[in-house]
Amino acid sequence: MMAADIVLVDDDRVIQKMVGGFLERTGYRVRKASDGIEALQLVHERIPDLVITDVRMPELNGIELTARLRGHHRTAGVPILMFSDLGEAHDALAGYAVGADDYLPKPFELAILEAKVQSLLRRAAGASARANRGKIVLFAHAKGGVGTTSLAVNMAVLLAAQSTRPVGLLDLDVEFGDSAVYLNVHPHQTLADLKAEPGTLVDEALFEGFITESGSVRLVVGADLPERAELVTLPAIQLAIDRLSATCEYVLIDAPASFSERTLTALDTSDLICLVTSASLPSLKATRGCLDLFDKLGVASTRIRLILNYSTAHSMEIDTAASVLGRRPDFVVQRSEGLDRAANSGRPLVTSDPSDPLVTDLKKMAEAMVAVLAH
Repeated sequence: MMAADIVLVDDDRVIQKMVGGFLERTGYRVRKASDGIEALQLVHERIPDLVITDVRMPELNGIELTARLRGHHRTAGVPILMFSDLGEAHDALAGYAVGADDYLPKPFELAILEAKVQSLLRRAAGASARANRGKIVLFAHAKGGVGTTSLAVNMAVLLAAQSTRPVGLLDLDVEFGDSAVYLNVHPHQTLADLKAEPGTLVDEALFEGFITESGSVRLVVGADLPERAELVTLPAIQLAIDRLSATCEYVLIDAPASFSERTLTALDTSDLICLVTSASLPSLKATRGCLDLFDKLGVASTRIRLILNYSTAHSMEIDTAASVLGRRPDFVVQRSEGLDRAANSGRPLVTSDPSDPLVTDLKKMAEAMVAVLAH
């Protein structure tokens, strides 16, 4: 097994040599930086398994470095151990407030340091283990109004009826999400209420309070009000995906029409991406741009399924739509008047009118998705 990669950040060369040498003798790979700027460069070169940083440093200090790492989707889950001079309790509180995982006051015993390093690495390894975890499907779109939420909700209900375990549904439209409306449920807590305090994010029992049950669908909502959207942190999103995938057969993520760090976090964790578009020229052009962006981000085309949703009354033919997209859609979902009626009643179409032709399309889509995710 490859040795864990640790970035050690401290402007004190003595600490660098003492701690770095000890960790290397213990069997870890250690890269050293004298401040947060150098550390960010090392992290950019290769995402480490753990960051150990002092609080007080020139240029970019440990608090600012931690905030930067927690604010980027690729580094939001990297364990961070922070240390500072004994007696500086406010340093520890400030570190925890921006997302540090653990704190060690100076001076410290090297054996204590090793124990904390091992604990953080074990915790991170456990969180990333995928055995027996539910498959994650991201429902994405490049332009609003294409019916993504409706498809995601109905697909969640449909899959839940076919699965031995519940199906998770994560509404990541933190400003105007309405998955709860489609299911006619009223969440008591959202991810905006999930505070990044010590111990909070690892408490499984606590997280159950953020889940709203609708039959066999376990719904987690990003935020209840647009002005609270900024309170939804990347660690909270990662925790929601991790907790849902631990208890559910599938986790469907309903993403907004934007590529924020929140969406990129979901994109990185997804096993399959359902990219939804309508058969209108503005939506098709935006979707073509989205496909190009996926390519630039290195998203394998095998992970993407293009869904053409005939959600509007005046839509172009499939061949014309395919010429704009540069490829044919993988699934075509026909327009249904019953979809709006179902939404207004708070009952998904797959349960309120299972004989609707659109439900037949969704069943074919679900069957194909399950087959792909099984491999």
